[in-house]
Amino acid sequence: MIRNFLNKEYKFVISAALMIGFFSLLSRVLGLLRNRIFADKFGAGEEMDMYFAAFRLPDFVYNIFVVGLVTIVFIPVFLKYKQRSEKEALYLTNLVLNVFFGLVVLVCALMFVFASKIIPFFVFGFSEQNIQTTITLTRIMLLSPIILGASSILISFLQANKRFMSFALAPVLYNIGIIFGALFFVDKFGVLGLAFGVVLGAFLHFLIQIPPTIKLGFKYSPKFDISHPALKEMFFLALPRLIGIFAYQANFIVITAIGSSLASGSISVFNYANDLQYIPIGIFAISFVTAVFPALSESYAKKDIKGFLDKFYTTTNQILFLVIPMSVFLILERAQIVRVVLGTGEFGWVDTRLTAAALGLFALSIFSQSLVPLFSRAFFAMGNSKTPVFINVSSLVLNIFLSFYFVNLLKSGGWFAANFAEVLKVADIPDISVLGLPLAFSVASIINLLWLYFALSNKIEEFSSSKILFSVNRINIAVLAMGAAIYPMLYFMANTVNMHTFWGIFLQGAVAFFVGFFVYLFVAYLLKIPAFFAFWEALTLPIKKMFLSKTYSAEVNGSDKL
Repeated sequence: MIRNFLNKEYKFVISAALMIGFFSLLSRVLGLLRNRIFADKFGAGEEMDMYFAAFRLPDFVYNIFVVGLVTIVFIPVFLKYKQRSEKEALYLTNLVLNVFFGLVVLVCALMFVFASKIIPFFVFGFSEQNIQTTITLTRIMLLSPIILGASSILISFLQANKRFMSFALAPVLYNIGIIFGALFFVDKFGVLGLAFGVVLGAFLHFLIQIPPTIKLGFKYSPKFDISHPALKEMFFLALPRLIGIFAYQANFIVITAIGSSLASGSISVFNYANDLQYIPIGIFAISFVTAVFPALSESYAKKDIKGFLDKFYTTTNQILFLVIPMSVFLILERAQIVRVVLGTGEFGWVDTRLTAAALGLFALSIFSQSLVPLFSRAFFAMGNSKTPVFINVSSLVLNIFLSFYFVNLLKSGGWFAANFAEVLKVADIPDISVLGLPLAFSVASIINLLWLYFALSNKIEEFSSSKILFSVNRINIAVLAMGAAIYPMLYFMANTVNMHTFWGIFLQGAVAFFVGFFVYLFVAYLLKIPAFFAFWEALTLPIKKMFLSKTYSAEVNGSDKL
């Protein structure tokens, strides 16, 4: 029964995206609970700075050798071999699993040995004791890319077969493992307990992939043929993307290095805010991008450019319909969100205000962060990985430059720093230089999207900007109405509830959000935004089917009685 549940095939993009989005929402809720536990136990201090810094090396290995070399390029190559023979496709899956798993094990072993030489370079602002703790945390967490690597290869195999359920459940189990570590390992091992939780979460992430993989006929075999033409094809397809992933990971390593030289807790503030702003991206954007990528690849492989573009336009408009209002919500209610999610235990008032300001800056670019993966995958589906990689790498280099520039600008004081602090309501905090990091991130992200947009429109002659702008203009009108409803409601609720309690702040934010949400939907209905009706149809379809099924059953039973 469980195997059948995990093996359900999703033939329609919106159905798959909504399912993925639901479990992504559950995962993000668990992520919020995870971060609240972190904030309660450690606040935004040295321990969390070390934990987030220790993530950088394992994350680097996973993204370079698994995400960069396998996950995206595997699907188009697998589908090509599957058209020839199911047996060839299964053989290829075994081959990829063995070759890349062995590669990741080798790299992680080398990183384990040389961690003491590598880590000090990007946490140079830490004390010697904290550097040593970060090295230990890193060595423990180097087990996670090995396990997640194997899991991700199986996920790619399942996605190529339009099976998304275990992929959607995996982050939920991953977060459960980390939460378990925070609750039960920290008391015994201190901050090292968080690292053990990460490893546990990675193991659960892998475990959930096994039943549906077996159901699809996959049988593990120790095949190892590095001369196979598919591996060479994947490598050359992945090479430009590998450069992009390398730059992306290097970008976060540089950000961590800059943060280590700022006030204690700066790395934590950046990561807490980044986790919060990524919630709508992970729930909505990544869900749709994941669901549509096999369909885009399939359409382009069949030379169906119209079908390719129709799927692209629809997905773009559906993502924007969801993430633009969420961006406005995060900007207007940033303080309430941070206080409700993180405002507990060791997480102080200064931490709250800095994290809220960082969240507001991140939220400015949520729309671009959401569309960059879609535009990039559109190029990947076309077999063109060089263009998006060049653009993405250039944007990341810009982000590093802007990070140094804005951090130093805020450190030096002056007119910009004073007005910047006043707008974000942090003028009385002595050191706000950490806010230069999310500001740089947002500016670079918006430029990244604009560049990809123009590149794709020039690449495909049939590309029509009006197919997107038509919907965006209406979405913006609806969002303005939503903001006009939320802003006064926040003030009204502030005078109605006790703002010195958790529930008072929660009610203020929740009531304002739901009022704004319903205003947004009402205006979207009046403006006849296509995405609104598409979601309404997808959400009500199961109810309609259930009703029709019951009606049909009643008619049959009635006819039997007659």
